[in-house]
Amino acid sequence: MVLALLNDEQQMLREMMSSLAGSVSAGNPRDIGEIDRGKGWGALADAGMLGLRVRDASGAPTGSGVDAMIVAAALGGALAPLPYIGSAVLATELLALAGAPPDLLQRAAEGAERHAVLLTPDLSGIATAADLGQAIAFDCWGAGHALALSDGGPAPRLVRVPLGDGADRGPAADLTRDLARFSTAPADAEEIGRPLEAADLDRWRALALTVISADAVGAMRAALDGVVAYSKERVAYGTLIGSFQAIQHMCADALVHCEAASACVSYAAWAADEAAPDEALLAAHTAKAYTATASLDVAETVMQVYGGIGHTWEHVAHLYARRVLLDRAVLGDAAQSLDRVADLRLGRPGPEES
Repeated sequence: MVLALLNDEQQMLREMMSSLAGSVSAGNPRDIGEIDRGKGWGALADAGMLGLRVRDASGAPTGSGVDAMIVAAALGGALAPLPYIGSAVLATELLALAGAPPDLLQRAAEGAERHAVLLTPDLSGIATAADLGQAIAFDCWGAGHALALSDGGPAPRLVRVPLGDGADRGPAADLTRDLARFSTAPADAEEIGRPLEAADLDRWRALALTVISADAVGAMRAALDGVVAYSKERVAYGTLIGSFQAIQHMCADALVHCEAASACVSYAAWAADEAAPDEALLAAHTAKAYTATASLDVAETVMQVYGGIGHTWEHVAHLYARRVLLDRAVLGDAAQSLDRVADLRLGRPGPEES
């Protein structure tokens, strides 16, 4: 297996994103409403992070899947309430693959226009035009339009609909990201670009699963770092709780989960651009299956080590748990990804990957 080793530029990107994400981080539920999302989104645009998946003159993306992974992990760890995954990756990648007009992609890269992707009611795939009355716009803060597929056939077109008054917006169970559901199917819809081939949708799904998993890895790491620091300060029965063997074993197991998930996601991020579509999809489903399981274990460990304080509304612990729980559900849970891993390894035709 090839692991994505960061080059000097990517190391610099990780350091820069650590600083940028820290400026929009949520330390408790109250912070979410006080963060200047517009300023944070503008900072991402100025740094070129919103245009990573826009194609250059050669047809290659401006930034790699590894670059997108780095950004997603940093924002996930900060619990940043910015729609980077939903708009800058999932939506922009779909627009780019469909050959959307360059001026539309340029506005997206500049942060002037945001799109969301419409998912099926169970969040497992992209919605089609027939599903618009029940579709859910994922990570849609500030989005003016949403994207769906024209149908479930072999070469669907991309459909853009206004995300206006017909959509009920609001925070999801994850308080750091917004969802919207259409109360009625929007009447005003337009097709964009060329038909999407199966390989295009496989590429899109591979990248989407990877950045969603990267977001979860970032949240897992940050949550574990926080509770380990807490264990070095919290005293119980006259002793630091970090000296208790049970606490040490729980945190060590959680660290193993974080490292293993990071390795899976790193390979998937490399494969998203460099491997064949079926290999990229296999790597992405493997990463999603492991991360979806590991992130829940880590979130539970963090809540237990914090003890009673971790179960209060004012504490940050439940924000991490909520974030990874939504990541687990988007584009299929661990069981669904494991099924696709089996299909891909055995060469069996799987369900439609839209």
